[in-house]
Amino acid sequence: MTVGRVIAFLLGAAALIALTAYAGAGSVLHALGALKFSGLIAIALFHLPVVALLGAAWWQIGRDLPGATRAKFAWARLVRDAAAEVLPFSQIGGFVLGVRALHLGGVGALRGALSMSVDLVMELWAKLPYFVAGLIALFAVAPGARLSRAVPIALALTAAVVVVPIIFRGRLRGALEASATAISRRWPTLDSGDATETFFDRIFADRKRLFAAFGIHLACWFLGAAETWLIFALMGFRIGLVEALAIDSLVAGLRTFGFLVPAAAGVQEASYVVVCALFGLDAATAVAVSLARRARDIVLGVPTLAAWQYLETQASGAATTIDN
Repeated sequence: MTVGRVIAFLLGAAALIALTAYAGAGSVLHALGALKFSGLIAIALFHLPVVALLGAAWWQIGRDLPGATRAKFAWARLVRDAAAEVLPFSQIGGFVLGVRALHLGGVGALRGALSMSVDLVMELWAKLPYFVAGLIALFAVAPGARLSRAVPIALALTAAVVVVPIIFRGRLRGALEASATAISRRWPTLDSGDATETFFDRIFADRKRLFAAFGIHLACWFLGAAETWLIFALMGFRIGLVEALAIDSLVAGLRTFGFLVPAAAGVQEASYVVVCALFGLDAATAVAVSLARRARDIVLGVPTLAAWQYLETQASGAATTIDN
């Protein structure tokens, strides 16, 4: 970790503690206690198919790469999310370990990173209409709020984010290629020398593949709203699906600002507090829901990272044997 990321993590952790104290640590623990261990397991099990779908979206981009299978991409996505949410890394650290997990499965590091870079663009594009859906949902349940201006602005932003990369396709390609090369440079690649020159042309020419990845990501965002509804329900708070959609989508949009903060520490909690307040939910409930989501990530992430570390050790041992 760089000094900047350490500072960001410490500030985020301090913000999380401050928000918990502001909400009342006792009230937060009481709300979390209502979830129970069985509820936490239910949330984790609900999330696993979502991760598998996210892996399938990534596989859509890299499905013709040597050694590529849906299972390998799903596993790489699980590792990527575990590293980003459990370890004190930024999202970039998760990207690196995700590519490494894919590489251990026999997919070239460079092409794996290139496919991930395109998948990230599809995921970002899918988040924007989901964010707009959340604004519309919020406007529907709170028509008196000053949201009439936010909806057209969000729609304009969505159109801009979709159109601008198409207009500046060359620059986008150069940026993605540079990022992918930087990530893959950590390990020897199994790719041919012309991978970076031909990969993007092939991918962006295949509109069906891009639309498939976009559609899967959009479906996963909406499944996030269902998961938010489930968390509230298991904690004893009855909210409607429209409210769950508004809360999850707006939190997802605000959480984007915590991209460089490891695990979005503090940013996620602040986002829940702000959005939940619009529905009359107190800060203790908001922080508890955020911590329940973090507990889910830990339940899934710790065994995932342990398994990844085992595979990494096995691969290192095999490489040492070959060298000897």
